[in-house]
Amino acid sequence: MTDNTFVLEEAGERYVVVTAVSQFRQRYCIPMSELQKSNPDKELTVETAREWAMDTVTMEEADEFSQKFLGETILDTMILDEERLLLLFDRDNDYLKEWTKEKKLEWIHDWKFKNVTLG
Repeated sequence: MTDNTFVLEEAGERYVVVTAVSQFRQRYCIPMSELQKSNPDKELTVETAREWAMDTVTMEEADEFSQKFLGETILDTMILDEERLLLLFDRDNDYLKEWTKEKKLEWIHDWKFKNVTLG
């Protein structure tokens, strides 16, 4: 047996944890006249309009105009035993800490994506 293999029965249940980041492209649309209303004492130029719009988006003061999903990037994987997995579960999902061990494991074992269609 090498470091990369193990016998499941001997090791107990193990879990592969995959860490990924989802990316979206978002757009925001702000009328220039509204930017000028927000800054009445300053001259509105193309450059100041861009700067003010970027500041507005950075400050999360603009509603999203559109978005496009760009995909997921896998950052890393790790193999955890049940004890360490439950510690990670509680750390990542602190609002579910009160769940019993059995409920957490039941939720974890229900891992397959369910494609739900509406209407």
